[in-house]
Amino acid sequence: MTEPRAPSVTIRAVTRRESSSSVWPGKMVAIVDCYDALTSERPYARPFSPYEALQHLYGWRHHLFHLELVEQFIQCLGIYPVGSLVELNSGEVAVVLAHNRVRRLKPRVLVILDPDKQPYSAPIPLDMLTAPKLANDQPYEIARALEHGMHGIDPREYYL
Repeated sequence: MTEPRAPSVTIRAVTRRESSSSVWPGKMVAIVDCYDALTSERPYARPFSPYEALQHLYGWRHHLFHLELVEQFIQCLGIYPVGSLVELNSGEVAVVLAHNRVRRLKPRVLVILDPDKQPYSAPIPLDMLTAPKLANDQPYEIARALEHGMHGIDPREYYL
C-alpha cells in the first residue's frame, strides 16, 4: 500500500504562517478536511477506513499538522471511529455504531458477519461496555480494525 498524500488544499492551509490565535480554528479545519478527504470516495484513490485515516493523520502530526490538535481530534473520534469495520476476538465482523464516552475501546457495534465471514440473517447489536461474553466466558473485544470494503462490506449500508 502506498503512503497517501494529504490533499493540497490541506497542505496550503497548514503551512500558512500567521501569528494570531485565530489560526487555531483553521488548523483544526485542515485536520477535519484531510480526514474527510481520506475517508471519501475520490476518482484518483480508494477511500481509507476511518481507522486507517487516523493512522495517517497521526503519522503526519509532526510535519503537516499541529501535534496536540491531531491528538485531540483522535480523542474526539476514538480509536475506532463510527463507521469503522472491526473484527472481534470471536472472529465475527462488526461495524462501529457509536462510542461509549467513558470507555473509547468499548463502542456499540453491529455484528454483521459470523466467524466464517457469512452474513447473519439479522445483524446483532452489541454494547461492548456491558461486557457481553463469548461462549467460553471470555469478554468480547475488538481484535483489529479492518480495511475499508473488506469482505465486500460498505458500513454506510448499516446506517439510516
